[in-house]
Amino acid sequence: MMEITASFYDGKTSQRKEVRIHFDPAGQLWITGLESDLTYALSEIRISPRVGNTPRSIYLPGDAKCETLDNDTIDAILRLQGRGRWQAFLHKLESRLGYVLLLFVLTGVGLWGLVEYGIPALAKRAAYALPESASRALGQDGLKVLDRVLFSPSDLEEKQRSQLLSLFDDMTQGLAEEQDFRLEFRKSDRAGPNAFALPSGIIVLTDDLVLLAKHQNELIAVLAHEIGHLIHRHTLRTLLQNSAGVLVIASVTGDVTSITALSAALPTMLLEAKYSRAFEMEADQFALKYLRAHNIPPKYFVDILLRLEKKTGYDSARHNYLASHPATSERVKMFKGEE
Repeated sequence: MMEITASFYDGKTSQRKEVRIHFDPAGQLWITGLESDLTYALSEIRISPRVGNTPRSIYLPGDAKCETLDNDTIDAILRLQGRGRWQAFLHKLESRLGYVLLLFVLTGVGLWGLVEYGIPALAKRAAYALPESASRALGQDGLKVLDRVLFSPSDLEEKQRSQLLSLFDDMTQGLAEEQDFRLEFRKSDRAGPNAFALPSGIIVLTDDLVLLAKHQNELIAVLAHEIGHLIHRHTLRTLLQNSAGVLVIASVTGDVTSITALSAALPTMLLEAKYSRAFEMEADQFALKYLRAHNIPPKYFVDILLRLEKKTGYDSARHNYLASHPATSERVKMFKGEE
């Protein structure tokens, strides 16, 4: 027989009464100290988990409950009933500083792993699983937003645009049949010499970047890099990684509406958040492979990268084509190694 002292609350008033609770190993308890004794089967009551040495609540049928500080006796009663093992284990962990510190470390490692590997993996899965219609809508809506806040119509001559469009069509022949590639030209004082890859196969070249190029192969190299972003769905994956709530919804339900709502976030992502270093290197590798396959010297990409850096400066306050990419020296080294 085990007994504890507790405070009884009838659930109707705030009045507290001191009582004794008697626990019968056979599976019953009764409460004495009231006008009349109360008897319950242990299966009828619910005991709150142990949190340090704070009062424990024993919830009785109806709205009544008892509170006690005799946590050790409560734990012993639960053990006799074959219950409370998990709660006892948690209490053991929280009662020892070493365990608490270990849990903090494990939690930190878990969060780091989630951010570093879990969310990117989930974003990649969602980006490839979503229907092309969702990606197309996101790209089209995103371009509309960019046209309102960043771009103005291109001033390039029609002949120059036509030549580049023909060149782009040749470059994208046979690539990703489910994707419709499209090249757009825009002017932007804020963006300067730049190129953007949007979901649905849209690539935007700014007038400043076209005018900066001294050879057609330089623009081919830039376009190949942006096509690499499209092939690997970097824009959509970056948007999803930066919007964890939408990512979870998209991964679990495939909700297209939640994805297309991200179009308003495209300008910020493209100009400020940018792609990850890994994405940029992956796009560079795609460009390098394309140039090699078409017998175009990688020096053309090196030339326009160095010219961009000289014109805008890597650390310039203006958001330019170099701002999110790995150090130009690293990229130049990679492309020069292929010459």
